[in-house]
Amino acid sequence: MSQWKERFLGIEELPEELTQSELEDFFALSPKDIQAIAGSFNKQFRIPVAIQLCFIRLSGGRLNSFNTLPRPLLKFVGDQLGLVAPSIASLRALYKRENTRLKHQAWAMTHLGIAGHTKRQEAMLLAAMREASQGTSDTNRLMDIACRWLVDRKLLIPSLSTVRGICVRASIDTEENVYVAICKATTAEQRQAWMEALMAIRKDGRTTLEWLQSAPKKRSPKNMAAIFEKIDFLTGLGIAAIELPGVSSQRLQDYARLMQQRSPRSFKRLKPVSQILQLVSFLKVSLSQTSDMAIQLTGKMTSDICSRALANVKKGDATTIVSYRGALTNIFDMANDEKVEPDALRTKILELQKTFGETVFPSRLAAVRSELVDQNQNKSIRPLLKRLAKLDIKGNENDKGLSGLTALRGLYENSNTALPDHVKSHGTKWNSLIDEQKDRERAFRAFEAETLLNLRKSFRSGSCWLDYSNTFRDREHLLIPTAEWEKHKRRHYGLLRLPANVDDYLAPLIKAAELGIKAVAAALSRGELEINENDISLDRLEAEGEPPEVANARAMIDQEIGSIQLPDLMLEMDVKTRFTKALQGRLPKNDRELLLGYAGILGLGTDMTASGVAMMMSELSPEDVAGAMKGLEFDNAINKGNAMVLEFINQLPIVAMWGDGKAASSDMMSLTTSKHLWNARLDPRRQTPSVGMYTHVSDRWPIIYHQPIVLGERQPGVAIEGVIRQTELNIDRLAVDTHGYTDVAMAFSHGLGFDLCPRLRNLRERRLTVPRGMSVPEGIKEVVDSTLNLEHVRKHWDDLVRVMASMSNGTLSAVTALQRFGSAAKGDPIYRAGQQLGRLLRTIYLCDYFTKPEFRREITRLLNRGEHVHTLQHAIHLGAVRHDRARRPDEVVAISGALTFLSNLVIGWQASRIQEAVASLEKKGVVLSKEILRHISPVRYAGVNFRGTFRFPIDRYRQLLIIDGVPRLQIVRSN
Repeated sequence: MSQWKERFLGIEELPEELTQSELEDFFALSPKDIQAIAGSFNKQFRIPVAIQLCFIRLSGGRLNSFNTLPRPLLKFVGDQLGLVAPSIASLRALYKRENTRLKHQAWAMTHLGIAGHTKRQEAMLLAAMREASQGTSDTNRLMDIACRWLVDRKLLIPSLSTVRGICVRASIDTEENVYVAICKATTAEQRQAWMEALMAIRKDGRTTLEWLQSAPKKRSPKNMAAIFEKIDFLTGLGIAAIELPGVSSQRLQDYARLMQQRSPRSFKRLKPVSQILQLVSFLKVSLSQTSDMAIQLTGKMTSDICSRALANVKKGDATTIVSYRGALTNIFDMANDEKVEPDALRTKILELQKTFGETVFPSRLAAVRSELVDQNQNKSIRPLLKRLAKLDIKGNENDKGLSGLTALRGLYENSNTALPDHVKSHGTKWNSLIDEQKDRERAFRAFEAETLLNLRKSFRSGSCWLDYSNTFRDREHLLIPTAEWEKHKRRHYGLLRLPANVDDYLAPLIKAAELGIKAVAAALSRGELEINENDISLDRLEAEGEPPEVANARAMIDQEIGSIQLPDLMLEMDVKTRFTKALQGRLPKNDRELLLGYAGILGLGTDMTASGVAMMMSELSPEDVAGAMKGLEFDNAINKGNAMVLEFINQLPIVAMWGDGKAASSDMMSLTTSKHLWNARLDPRRQTPSVGMYTHVSDRWPIIYHQPIVLGERQPGVAIEGVIRQTELNIDRLAVDTHGYTDVAMAFSHGLGFDLCPRLRNLRERRLTVPRGMSVPEGIKEVVDSTLNLEHVRKHWDDLVRVMASMSNGTLSAVTALQRFGSAAKGDPIYRAGQQLGRLLRTIYLCDYFTKPEFRREITRLLNRGEHVHTLQHAIHLGAVRHDRARRPDEVVAISGALTFLSNLVIGWQASRIQEAVASLEKKGVVLSKEILRHISPVRYAGVNFRGTFRFPIDRYRQLLIIDGVPRLQIVRSN
């Protein structure tokens, strides 16, 4: 069942009003329905039977409310049956006898093939809800899942009290299982000691709990020390040794979030069971998240150290160049002076040489390594390594980073400041600074610099790991376990639609590469391509022109649409999609609940503070808004609301004019923030501290996936992650820029069922690479490398598929996979196999890109649409992200999700209004062709007011949005 059909799932009474589209969606009768009703009932009961039938389709349950039925509904159903409907009626008026109503409901269920559930099916539902409750502790969310479970099996949804009872029981059972697991893994004495430790007062006046709850601030040695202090505290309590088999990480995170917002006083008031659940979950989640943060920040600080060293070297190079010029001028002057004797000339040249120092570096990298050693003298590297040495880091036996850290750990314990002669460098590049260095204190600093760089690479490639980390774990825990893979690999191959025989996979690719190479040679012979300096040159695509009628059509549509305030837009879209049900887990029951959902989204998705939103919504206080914002961080509430909006957009006929829904583009936009935010990075364009928001934009315009990312990182992992995690469309091609592409990513994406389509700028990446021995036409040999060794793919095909299957089923994120098996993993057999396969796929893609102008234009068009959507997002989030709002991962995800949600609301509203405007113009005799409508974009916000005092005209929409917002007739339900 789609999200679009879930908005009324499980309701027990009809809304006061229904929109025309809802009537058409849920109360339209098929010819079969009309024939069955007419053949089974007399005219008196045909309308009520039809309403009973359609209500079961609408909600999955029976209509037992005796409220007055909406007048438009009565007329709509009566017209279909060819009957005159009463202007006002209720079930009580239509059914004089209770047994008659029950018989009609039974007939409707039989006609729809729906049955009531049995005891066995109720037990199955309970088991399913126990499984579902591993992922959420919210009863309203579980009730939604339970209703879907029943409808998918053509079972009638019983009363909501019955469903709630089952879900509450399942959640309690899961909670008891977690509690039992915690009690088995820990002792009462341990738990009591942990409680006392968390309630202890620190020197700064805060309790330890408040100290652990505090998020890291800016990236600095002081804050880095605080992060490692937290890790030392938590490991000292023995948290790292706690194993909770069978307990889902999501459930632990739910309890940990509750504890994250809890004050010491409120914690003491909890019941003992709740105290234990929240305490242990909070400690375990805090340790894993803090460990991840420590390693991430260590990597970033290592990059900062290298950047400073490079900047110093460049500055020195500039000074040296000036000195070289002066020295050469002096030498030339002396050489041209006939009075200077040869011996005197030699002496003066040697004196000039001394001014440049004793060391002349063979390369800039060698100079950077030397500068790193000098920086370490200023204590920039040693503090990081001393902290890392205290962590229980594990790794492969031959890992350079781990062996270096092990050696340093012993030297630090003995307070050594000089490197013993038996400690050697791990690479020839550092020999001159370590092995051949007579100054053993300088050699010590060089060994530390080499170790720090090796550790950064080791963590990225996965050859080093922390058992209690989430992201930086060993490969066996990241991938599908070996035993499970061997047992179920055939199923995984089938799900990915990949052959077990690698040659069955490679043969069509090799054939496609051969045909592509011939097509490139043919295009070259026709003069459509040129080869300049070993690169294929393409003529610049001409701008895609618009038909002259488009401007007039756009003006007419704009006039039909008009302008709107953001609050009105949100209310209108809520009427169309009922997204507040997803945000809050149920339909709102009063004005306040409705406004809280809107306030939370506005507080997260715009640059306004909680106080600012409250000032614009006088009904709410800043505390109300802040609480609503926090609430939206749970259970993927924003993503569920966004799914409803996307479903609404995709069912609009107009979107078919813009795309087939099988293509998308992905790219990052940056939002300015404070330099005091630990995960902020400098935007290279604007030179301001920023955070990244990575979006996947459909060819039909809406954003189908969002992810917050760190600036400066390669993006192929997040590009793949968005395609395999989104559930709205079946994407088969994704346009990315150079930052979203690598050879390994090309291989993974194809195995996962879609093609990565990069717009490449690097000339080396534009070369065609084919398997050894493949025939290459003479004219293009200079741009073709016959270096592919597909034996690597054949040998490690099963390992490649295991990584793809781990990404597909959620065991491993694509972001982590591309880190573990990306360029940092050079030498790893999986990396080598993925690289060779990716280069073959890149060649096939480039052959199409070079020889098919329309394909090339489509890639550009998709990327441009993503840029237009980012412009809309910047209009919504005009200012900077506050430094106190995006320190924790949940907060950043919520900000990204809310901004995506608001953007899709605008796109959805514009698309629906364009649809209505086109219909209105057709009634006036103005018919717009598909070619014209293809150029009318829904990413238009000039007529939307995003600023000012927000007034939500709820009165206008109350009966459509709120269950109990207005007085009604007394509700009487039968047993």
